[in-house]
Amino acid sequence: MKKRFVRLPLKMQKFKKWMILCLSLVFTGQSWSSVAQQGGSQQSLLIAKLNQTIPQLLDSASIPGLAISVIRDGKMAYTQVYGVKSIETKEKMAINTVFEAASLSKPVFAYACLQLVDQGLLNLDKPLYTYLPYPDIERDARYKKITARMVLSHTSGFPNWRNNDSLRINFEPGQKFSYSGEGYVYLQKVVEKITGKPLNDFITEKVFRPLGMPNSSYVWRPDFDTKAATPHDGFSNPLPKNKPTAANAAASLHTTAPDYTAFITAVLNGTGLKKQTLAAMLTPQIQVPEERTNAAAALSKKVAWGLGIGLQEVSGDKAFWHWGDNYSFRCYVLAYPKEKMGVVYFTNSNNGLSVANRIVHLVTNREQPAIGFIDYQPYTNPGFLFRQNIPKQGVTAAIKPFLKSDHKPDIAEDEMNSIGYQLLRSGKVAEGKEVLQLNLEAYPQSANVYDSYAYACLLNGEKETAAQNYLKAYTLDPKNKEAKLVADQLTAAKVPKGNAEFKLKGYSNAKLVTLAGSFNNWNAYRNFFVKQGDEWVCRLDLTPGKYSYKIVIDGDWVLDPGNPEIAEENGYKNSVVVVK
Repeated sequence: MKKRFVRLPLKMQKFKKWMILCLSLVFTGQSWSSVAQQGGSQQSLLIAKLNQTIPQLLDSASIPGLAISVIRDGKMAYTQVYGVKSIETKEKMAINTVFEAASLSKPVFAYACLQLVDQGLLNLDKPLYTYLPYPDIERDARYKKITARMVLSHTSGFPNWRNNDSLRINFEPGQKFSYSGEGYVYLQKVVEKITGKPLNDFITEKVFRPLGMPNSSYVWRPDFDTKAATPHDGFSNPLPKNKPTAANAAASLHTTAPDYTAFITAVLNGTGLKKQTLAAMLTPQIQVPEERTNAAAALSKKVAWGLGIGLQEVSGDKAFWHWGDNYSFRCYVLAYPKEKMGVVYFTNSNNGLSVANRIVHLVTNREQPAIGFIDYQPYTNPGFLFRQNIPKQGVTAAIKPFLKSDHKPDIAEDEMNSIGYQLLRSGKVAEGKEVLQLNLEAYPQSANVYDSYAYACLLNGEKETAAQNYLKAYTLDPKNKEAKLVADQLTAAKVPKGNAEFKLKGYSNAKLVTLAGSFNNWNAYRNFFVKQGDEWVCRLDLTPGKYSYKIVIDGDWVLDPGNPEIAEENGYKNSVVVVK
């Protein structure tokens, strides 16, 4: 018998659609008010796409959890969470789950700085040293040229972060773009001097409270112990939470997706800043290189930097954007001022930016050159797929689909190097060494590959092999004097003499113990402990003074268990020794 389909009356059709929408809200956990504010079938379709696609992306990219907000007409039209706060506990994400914002800290700080500009308390083009001298760099007279505008547009000449206690200027201030967190640290000190307040107190007063951001702070709060998501590495291993006790304008903000969306909508709506100041914030100050990690690359025609925020323009379509990356938390924000629309998302994973293009395109359906500029591996990239299969299959099986006819990996040298280091960092030393050995076979003339393989051997306790490969790296690249120094240290037969002695008892199973501190520019591979009986010993010749340090045991940086003297510096606790 042929089935007969009866068309429902119009009222019944509307009722059916309403019931389907209600059921979808029940099963996704989405608030009804967020949908009611949007209106229109287009928004409902977007929500359905997000609810269908994001769980698939989390699975494909091995991301434990994600929070997202969509902005329409200058308001948060939709917010949702997916996945879990911790892969171990399986506790579900919540709307008020707190994430590390990483470099998304910078735009909020910039916004607060521009309020000081509006008040006449900060001049964007006045050298910062006139507000506050900076002893860390006063040996270089060029620092007296650095202004707030240069810091906010990343043209100060500072590196992103100093590798040691010695800050340097890499080029003439104002000359070109080079992303720098150090510049923000200096500007933070200036702002604290101007306002007479600690950074978090100042921004709470000027930004968090007025904009309604109750779950945001540049320092750790007790309520974050239960609200905060757990960080995860690229293999979904949970990591310890970073709990900053000192604010860092460039990186220490903790926040939620709705809170950060309140900030973005304030920028879109011109809240809190004079019209001309907001316009300056969103006006290109400098074009950036087409490749973020290659300063010599041609300048991009589509991506630039404003005051504290990235900018992109495609065929007259202007947007502002920024990304955040603290290794185990990665996030992204983008908004179009003309249409007052945008997207904000946070993840608790090293893999969080592998899905950036897919998510942003879902919301905007537009070309995103800024995502190309930051250049993170998409989750469909061969290197990404290889890395994700290693824990399940092992290195040998995981690499097979990506071997060329000569049986060498068809994956770029730098990608293989990165995968090897991520494995080493996650404690999988044998697997990391195996990946780096494959890279060595594929790129036998690369000094960097030998240096990396030597490091893996070092972590694996193979000091002689490590020394040989460090020497090979030095031979291929004589500028790499550090490799020669490490090789010489490794081949030294005895504990060197010195007036400062460091001892570590126990840790009989450790393969490598080193010393890093202010006396060696925090280089973990300059001074090595030697095992003597049931303890490890290291001696140095130090001039009289006070030094901070940590002991590095098989790659883990720890306080000296035999020294109760501890000091907190820039939010980090270090052991302290005084040499008389």
